[in-house]
Amino acid sequence: MLKKKLYITILLFCIVASLSGIQNAKAHSPYSMLVSYSISTSSLTVMIDHEVTDPTSHYISLIEVQVNGTTVISQTYTNQTSTSGATYHFNVTANNEARIVVTATCNQGGSGTICYIVGVGACPSEGGPQISGYFGLSVIFSVSVIVFIAVIHRKLKNKTK
Repeated sequence: MLKKKLYITILLFCIVASLSGIQNAKAHSPYSMLVSYSISTSSLTVMIDHEVTDPTSHYISLIEVQVNGTTVISQTYTNQTSTSGATYHFNVTANNEARIVVTATCNQGGSGTICYIVGVGACPSEGGPQISGYFGLSVIFSVSVIVFIAVIHRKLKNKTK
């Protein structure tokens, strides 16, 4: 009975640890970005959701903008304008149907990328859905814990017979 309580305690600890890892992954990477472009004013607006508790120590540190595969802007930052994210404005020359790719990088790890085609909108998906590194690691960890618990449960069940 003592072993069973120990295994249940370990299981609960692992579940809580894996769930808290998922929340931290969300907080560190820019997890939502919106892009708009005006041909008449040559202005690119990038809105980034990046929730943080202290925007002076945890922030978007780099934004890179590519137009048709050529980097036209590589801007570094030392803080974020709010705890929920920021909106950035850039002067960028791009023709109709130009492909604009914006990558935002967090100073504590992680990045987000969005693709936009001038006059069309969001780029079509390429290569299917992807799982971010942190979330993928959490999934692998969670599955491993479940398999571990199942093996331990089976061994305990066989010992009681």
